[in-house]
Amino acid sequence: MMRKINLVIVTSFIVLALAACNSAPIATPGPVTTGAAPSATTGAVTPVVTSSAFAAERAALQAGDTTTAIAGLQNAVGNTPGSAEAHLLLAQAYFRAQRKDEATQEFMAGLSLDAKAALPLETKDVDELLQVGNAHASLGQFEEALAVYQAVLQLKPDKAAAHTNIGVVYYQSGRLDEAVTELKKALEIDPKDAETEYMLGAAYVQQQKLDDAETAFNQAIALKPDLAAAYTGLGNVYLARKNTDKAVSTLQKATTLQPNQAEAWLALGQAFALQGNKVEAAKALNQCLQTSQPGPLRDQCTKVLQQVSTP
Repeated sequence: MMRKINLVIVTSFIVLALAACNSAPIATPGPVTTGAAPSATTGAVTPVVTSSAFAAERAALQAGDTTTAIAGLQNAVGNTPGSAEAHLLLAQAYFRAQRKDEATQEFMAGLSLDAKAALPLETKDVDELLQVGNAHASLGQFEEALAVYQAVLQLKPDKAAAHTNIGVVYYQSGRLDEAVTELKKALEIDPKDAETEYMLGAAYVQQQKLDDAETAFNQAIALKPDLAAAYTGLGNVYLARKNTDKAVSTLQKATTLQPNQAEAWLALGQAFALQGNKVEAAKALNQCLQTSQPGPLRDQCTKVLQQVSTP
């Protein structure tokens, strides 16, 4: 099973987690911001940079001495915090030392300074490249992320996580047909990946293919019964069909599994409101306000709560 990075993609009611490499969890999640659709790209990763900077640390890392390299590069980053190269080289050192969360932070720090920055050390490690691609995607650098994911597939065509991540980037860019194609490719390689099934359901929802979405969400739940987001997606399918009884029971399951999932509380409040149960609707919507961050989702919670509270 692929583990996930903490990258969150928010739609009207769906939260997606971007697939990461087998060995590294995703954790950012700062939400990915929706941007213009990136152009299709099949290019390789940006060429490795040739630089005389940080020569001692680079030599230590190439010799496998990650402890020395990390100590020197931590000092370098402290002295030159604006150096993308220093951050990226430190990220590669952390990755080689199996300190994946810290690697993610440094990849993002370096790429936030320069989205086109090259990796200081050449790598053909597909998991390391996936982490670089995930950092680009987390920063909304979709074209660069696609280039890295395509490079992963050139090295390892059966890497399901790369197809999943390409699918999520396409989803974020509104290229839904391409997203579905990539997610299906991932599932052909790894048919037991519940999170990718869930993402496929989310794409189907955006295409208004509710029957296909229901099938995908149910499959995700069958594969991973505690996947709260899949219950949220399925509950919203029922809500769209005005099947409020099923919507309520399914969304209650989602909020039980993940009490801080604001999207589920919003949908649950809407389901109760459609049933005419204003008391329970208000409770759910207040939970939405408590668990959401400032932004469109909280604004929607407030709007629906005001409607419910109106005599």
